[in-house]
Amino acid sequence: MLITRPLLRALLGAVVAAVLTPFSTHASTLYVSPGGTGDGTSGNPFGRIANALAVAVAGDTVLLKPGTYSERLRTVRGGTSSSRLVIRAESDGKAILSSGAGNVVRVSHPYVTIRGLVVDGQYGPYDTVLVDSTATSLVLQYLEVKRSSKDCIDMRAAANVVVERSVIHHCLNATNGRTDAHGIVAGATRNLVVRDTKIHTFSGDAIQLDRDPAPGWDRITIDRCQFWLEPLLKAENGFPAGTVPGENGLDTKARGTAPRATVIVRQTEAWGFRGGLLPNMAAFNIKENVDATFDGVTVSRSEIAFRLRGPGANGGAWARVQNAVVYDVGTAVRYEDNIERVQVWNTTLGSAIPRFFRAASSTSTGLDVRNVLFLGPSSTMPGGLANMQATAAFFVNAGAHNYRLAPASPAIEAGVSISSVSKDRIGVRRPQGAYWDVGAYEFVP
Repeated sequence: MLITRPLLRALLGAVVAAVLTPFSTHASTLYVSPGGTGDGTSGNPFGRIANALAVAVAGDTVLLKPGTYSERLRTVRGGTSSSRLVIRAESDGKAILSSGAGNVVRVSHPYVTIRGLVVDGQYGPYDTVLVDSTATSLVLQYLEVKRSSKDCIDMRAAANVVVERSVIHHCLNATNGRTDAHGIVAGATRNLVVRDTKIHTFSGDAIQLDRDPAPGWDRITIDRCQFWLEPLLKAENGFPAGTVPGENGLDTKARGTAPRATVIVRQTEAWGFRGGLLPNMAAFNIKENVDATFDGVTVSRSEIAFRLRGPGANGGAWARVQNAVVYDVGTAVRYEDNIERVQVWNTTLGSAIPRFFRAASSTSTGLDVRNVLFLGPSSTMPGGLANMQATAAFFVNAGAHNYRLAPASPAIEAGVSISSVSKDRIGVRRPQGAYWDVGAYEFVP
């Protein structure tokens, strides 16, 4: 007998078979609503997500009506490069998955899109979202992922993953005073993109790129994101109110035996990395065998903006910082352990920075600092071409941390040419005149 999708839906109205082989001739929308008892149609939806996923195939959409689903989402099969499997809320933010028993979401199949869900781990001792190595080309968008005692999102060795337009928060573990619980942790992930995403309130890092398993991660892009920590407004999962529980915005680890791993961070803001439970908190803690580029980044209200670390068991980092704006930090750039390469170009170091650069067991041999505009004494600035000490008059409104150049700023046309910095932090072409301007902004007459 031919087992058709309508027949399967009728069977699933009472019991979901342990093993199902769906038959599909065209893409369908399968509806789910808390308390539903139907066959997955709009007027008679399934009651559980698992019922829909048992029959969904490539090209289908599993549509979750508003409400709370006290279950865990597990993919049964995926999509294809031309026909994705989509699991989404009917209205973004109105379908809530809530479970403290195991991963709330686990994706084990390729070409899946998950959109618009609130994923609540209830502080269970599990990663809230687990991405298996087989979840190639996964897209997570418009999600809220929260309340994990481990990592909010843990990725294994999946490739071509996108996390976008999401909010990830309250990844907290107070064991032994503080234990790592990251916003996103990625192992051997390749071609990961995290964009337009906010990550806050964690006891590890907003994003940690880990060296394990071999061969490790590579080609990571972080674009237009925000990472922050603030003192907890109330007690949370073992931490008392007022605690700043986390470590860094981005932390890198990479194998010294693998090719140098690359990460690009663009147009991203980080703040609040100070006053916590560990010393040397940094918005960006870059170490081991990595090549990191920061373009158009803003860092404020932190102990260290860029902590750049040299040789160790897994090699030392290379780092380039360009078009950055940094203010209200203890140290703008801390370079350590005779780091081989640190390039800081066309960057503005604003007010409330007691130390612009600080060496920690390191010489300045690896530093290349050019076209940096700094507001304050020059005693902690290294030498470099066209670096310039500024006053508030150089800027549109330094008091409000608007470090665009004022029309008569001496920084205009005062820089040296750096071909690799062909645009400023907001995309203006460099140079506008005959010479590069100094600092993060190019003046447009």
